[in-house]
Amino acid sequence: MSNHSPLPGADRLRTVLLILIAIVLADQARFLFTYPVPDTGMWFGDESWTMLTVRALARSGVARVPEALGSSLSHSNGLINGSIWLSGLMYGVPAILFSNAASTVVIGRAITFILSVVSLFFVYRLALRLGASSTASMIGVMALVISNVFYFSSHSARLDVLTGLAVLMYMFLLVFVFLKCEKGTPIGRWAFLLPFFATLSLTIYVHVPTLIVFPLLYSVWRFGFSNSLQKFTLFVAGALSGFVIIVAGYWLSTGSLDLLGKGYNQYYNVANSLPVLHLLSWRVQKINTLDRFLQIWDIAWPLVAMIALGIVARIWKRDSLNSKERFFFVNAILLLIGWMLFGGPAVFYNIHIMPVAAVCCVVLIAPIFGRIEKSGQALVPIIIAAVVFVIVSQEKRGRVGERLVTGNNEAIHSLINLLGSNTNPPIILTDEPAESQIAAFSNVRLMTNHLLLFGEENKPLSEIFQEQHVDYLLLYSGVHWRSPFHPIADSLYHWIGERVGTFTDLGRTYDEPHWNEFDTLRLYKAR
Repeated sequence: MSNHSPLPGADRLRTVLLILIAIVLADQARFLFTYPVPDTGMWFGDESWTMLTVRALARSGVARVPEALGSSLSHSNGLINGSIWLSGLMYGVPAILFSNAASTVVIGRAITFILSVVSLFFVYRLALRLGASSTASMIGVMALVISNVFYFSSHSARLDVLTGLAVLMYMFLLVFVFLKCEKGTPIGRWAFLLPFFATLSLTIYVHVPTLIVFPLLYSVWRFGFSNSLQKFTLFVAGALSGFVIIVAGYWLSTGSLDLLGKGYNQYYNVANSLPVLHLLSWRVQKINTLDRFLQIWDIAWPLVAMIALGIVARIWKRDSLNSKERFFFVNAILLLIGWMLFGGPAVFYNIHIMPVAAVCCVVLIAPIFGRIEKSGQALVPIIIAAVVFVIVSQEKRGRVGERLVTGNNEAIHSLINLLGSNTNPPIILTDEPAESQIAAFSNVRLMTNHLLLFGEENKPLSEIFQEQHVDYLLLYSGVHWRSPFHPIADSLYHWIGERVGTFTDLGRTYDEPHWNEFDTLRLYKAR
């Protein structure tokens, strides 16, 4: 329950906030499938690769990219990245059931958007649980919704929003147990359940357990589990039980216990670049700290500004945190440390911690809004102005994405429509901007370009293409970039058609799309 009683004007302000949040979400939903452009610029193929992986997991129990012919990714991703069964259930099963109605990326984005709205609900509920008023809680939700990080992350067929939601709910669970502990309620069983759930979070995404491990260890100490042999034994038993379930499940589905799969793959590449492995590198740590902060300011300035305002107000008024707020903030700081050590600086990883940051925002500003709710109507014009500014920005970026997606889809279909065969579907290797569309065709077979970086055989590309019977190449080029497969296309394939237009966001931005610079999509057939 909130510690703040409703004050005059609060109801009106809450109503306005709720309506404005709904308006912003509705406007974002209009461009759900067009901004950012699927698979290109921001995601660079990750959407199709993710959805193909979870679809394969739902079908066979093995997380892999079957379409990555000639690549190590066509096999199991390894225990650490291949145990995402919960994600496979949530994303992979719908991708199979609705495959005839939409592409995998469209299905994935629809699921992600629903999860994003669910995360807003839990931000609100956790803020209330920590004692904030409903008005302050809605302000935190609003700050998150109007941040560009929420806009583009909720429009992604990746697992980042699900990761952020899982982290938020685990923090909610820790607060729940803390409040029971404060009331003197027995919490012995949580000595087993907390590490058990933390270990099983690997079934969502590898980032979840690495993000929550420090808050878990602090909470174990805070709850006194480390001071009791019985509770410490339960803690170890909980972690081992979750580990045994994951290992057994992976062994039964793959017959292997490889941690990162076989051969050099993108997971080895990511693991080797973790900031925690390069603590003494100034270049890495500059990217991990200063550059990352500037990135966060750019994509989540409303949250950063509100947190800064809350900190200044707390210090100025000497308004200290109470016990449950301190418990939450210590865990939030530990979460931030884990995120900086084990998560790369990629822009899409920011949503992993942003829901928790929104709760921090609420807790910090709660006393401010507790004092001004009686004159809350004075805030309405300011909030409306901010929302109008955000919607104008959303519309501009969404329209750019819409134009690019429309042009790209029309070009792909005009070249591919006459090639398909239901009895002997031809194999088409293509670049990232066309993967989602080609994967949705039932009468052709997609081949992703993973073999270029993660080839499983030390053979020339020409030999692999012949072995895999690659019938067509569908390749892109633009003013500032060119498909790496063009040289082999010129030597082994012959050109049969092309389309010129604006197809991708590679080499252009949503603020400056440069419509006078054109992309070219070329189709080649094996000689």
